Amino acid sequence: MHSKVAILGYFLAGLLVTQFVFAGGHNQARKPAIAKDQALTAEIDAVLNEYEVLWDKQDPAGLAALWDQNDPEPFYLAEEQDEWRIGWEQVNDYFDPPGDSTVTSIRMRFDGVQARWLADDLAFAKFWIRFDTKMDFLPNAIGTDARASAIFRKTDAGWRLITWAESPGSPILYVQRLYKQHREEGEQSPMPYISKLYERHTREDFPEYMETHKKEE
Repeated sequence: MHSKVAILGYFLAGLLVTQFVFAGGHNQARKPAIAKDQALTAEIDAVLNEYEVLWDKQDPAGLAALWDQNDPEPFYLAEEQDEWRIGWEQVNDYFDPPGDSTVTSIRMRFDGVQARWLADDLAFAKFWIRFDTKMDFLPNAIGTDARASAIFRKTDAGWRLITWAESPGSPILYVQRLYKQHREEGEQSPMPYISKLYERHTREDFPEYMETHKKEE
């Protein structure tokens, strides 16, 4: 917790100095994230490859079928959702929402998969998601990416999902990376404005809290 707060503080301070500061080594892994069990990782990667094909086909029944149907309470968090979905009714509603679909085309790709055992029949995996889509109400296609993790259960049918969580970086880091990769000539950085929003979102009682909870000099 201490290092996370310190890193964010240093980063925000840097934004006040210049509009064109980009994160350096502090948000980069020092070593590649490689799990010990690469055989398990390959098995989970294969399941996610199946998941990709089902998303390409926009097959809600097939997507749901890659979840453990005997699990009493699946959990699902999508990056564009405000809150977790818990239980089959809410999870199935995500894959096949009521009403007409507004999705023209969608592509999901999963990379950087690494997995570890949690129990004899449970595995945890981390990976990256690259999401591209075109929706009826948008003039152009859009693309996003996020870190993600999931828990799988080994069943008679193979590995099946029971928990899924998509985890984009903090807004300031995520937008910073998009701006660095895709800014056009003369385009103004959104970073100072985003940092201002962070300031406004700070709880009103925090200055008082700081009076009794701050690092000694």
